[in-house]
Amino acid sequence: MDKPQYQEFLQTLPFPALLGEPAEDSNNHKVTFVNQAFIDEFGFTLAQIPDKDHWWQLAYPDPTYRAVVASQWELEWELAEDKGLQQISMEACVTNKAGEEYRYRVISAVGHNPADTVYQVFFMRLE
Repeated sequence: MDKPQYQEFLQTLPFPALLGEPAEDSNNHKVTFVNQAFIDEFGFTLAQIPDKDHWWQLAYPDPTYRAVVASQWELEWELAEDKGLQQISMEACVTNKAGEEYRYRVISAVGHNPADTVYQVFFMRLE
């Protein structure tokens, strides 16, 4: 499935999804797509979150909590790579544009292949 077809598929999902592109020289990955459910749920458009740093500052506005989420995400990523898992998953409280905070299960593919040019992140609301 090519990228436009995949984005069309993601638009049909009833839960928020985004696509990111790994950066070769940075952990600040580019956000290349958000589905309509993402916009409806969080209130942010692609123009407002051009990269991971912008998204994380909006989603986790408290710097201390953001650092905790980042540390946990990195740990989950490392464990998945060590075990050869294809995805990571963790719970986090995400803040929407209105300032409301909800708990989500955040799920992402783990790229073991350097040729992978895109990855997806899904948000499943728990409350």
